[in-house]
Amino acid sequence: MLKTKIKNIILMVMVLICIYLSSNVWLKLPEFFNPIANDDRKTEATTEADIWKVLRPVKSIIKYDNNYTVLYSDNRGLWEKALHVINTAFEDFAGSSVTETAAFPAEYMKFDFTTNIPAEIFTGHMKIENENVNNTVKNIKNVIIDLKNNNSIYIYNGENTVKIVSDKINTKEFTDIAKSINFEGKTRYSSGQKIGDATIQVPVPLEETAFNPVFVQSELDVFDIDRINEIAKDYFRNDYDYVRKSVEVSGNLVYVYRTEKILKVNEEGLLDFYDASIEPENGSDVYKSFVAAVNFTEEFLGFPENGYLSNVENIHPDGNEGYRFTFSYNILDRPILFSRVRDNSALQIDVIGKNVISYKRFIRKIDDEQMNKMAQIQVLPAIDVIESNIDTSTNDAANEGNNEAVENQEINQLKPIKPEMIKEINNIYLGYFDLSRITKEQYLRVVWVIETNDKTFIFNAITGRLIEEW
Repeated sequence: MLKTKIKNIILMVMVLICIYLSSNVWLKLPEFFNPIANDDRKTEATTEADIWKVLRPVKSIIKYDNNYTVLYSDNRGLWEKALHVINTAFEDFAGSSVTETAAFPAEYMKFDFTTNIPAEIFTGHMKIENENVNNTVKNIKNVIIDLKNNNSIYIYNGENTVKIVSDKINTKEFTDIAKSINFEGKTRYSSGQKIGDATIQVPVPLEETAFNPVFVQSELDVFDIDRINEIAKDYFRNDYDYVRKSVEVSGNLVYVYRTEKILKVNEEGLLDFYDASIEPENGSDVYKSFVAAVNFTEEFLGFPENGYLSNVENIHPDGNEGYRFTFSYNILDRPILFSRVRDNSALQIDVIGKNVISYKRFIRKIDDEQMNKMAQIQVLPAIDVIESNIDTSTNDAANEGNNEAVENQEINQLKPIKPEMIKEINNIYLGYFDLSRITKEQYLRVVWVIETNDKTFIFNAITGRLIEEW
């Protein structure tokens, strides 16, 4: 009798072992059977993100003692110092003088973001629990340090400028840094430039040379199968053994798990994945979603060098509220811009709650093997590019009233800047433009970027011709 019971127990154990081994071949057991996977996910979800690495301005503007320049790199740690000032201003918000103002300091250090950053991201990471800060500041587009009044800070939120004055704020260090800068070695600017009777309201850069072309290569090579497989393993983790892999006619590599998770790397080097298995969460917290995006990226390929948050927008996939975070980066100390013809961006992450549901990545790196082919060349002056692209067709046709005027009008229709836009120009800078996903090019071209209140114009800095209009 005892022998029979022992045999039954052994038989039962063997059956359970067979079921378990079979499941690893044919089935996917629920994740609660895999404690290692759960521990990995939990560790990732609770990791404290260093968001300041990518939550930083695209440039710093310094106006001091009749000098003016723009910095795209931060070798002096200016943004880190500015964060301490912002933190102090927010911590003492209740005891500070907080007003809206149209005035602007005569001498300043200004940190510019490319988009309005929700104040909740700053206060959330700084652990500021005064809700009045979020309600008053709302967003952060520019942070302005007054170099004459060391107890104040200005924050422009995209609509209004909030001035915060407190005895606890001390910005003297910024004044000392401004005094120590050798402006002669920086890019020169010209203020009050006129075109006809209209005055450009921002200083015009007087840069004369730039690298062109800049030879690059995509971060990911679709033909490097071993590396792409490793990336797929890193994404799918314990589910990788159950992933179906295929190669499309175009050469795109596609990895699919249960039709819920899809990862694709296309021939240009664009990595794109979508996760439909995420269960929607109630509520929406932009700070927690941003931390989730930063954490995920740090664990998955990392951020590009000199990367920064360039846009934040609300999304509603399948009726669920979430956020789309877009990141860009600088190359050779200049912003890189992607063509919008095919909705390009360096890094785009969609998050619902704390879960990343979509991730698109297209990073370009300088091709070191072609560095010897790159050289500084002459670029057209910014003011000349603007003047040559002003549409004067209406005035010409009205004044001349002949066939030649009509022909000129047809030609001038290619010129996108209307005369009334001149006084609306609010930003002028040199950047590098990437058309690769449209033309298969493996190089960047230097461009003049002219921004007005409602439009952005991208001009070839060598020929002066319009490339794109946003």
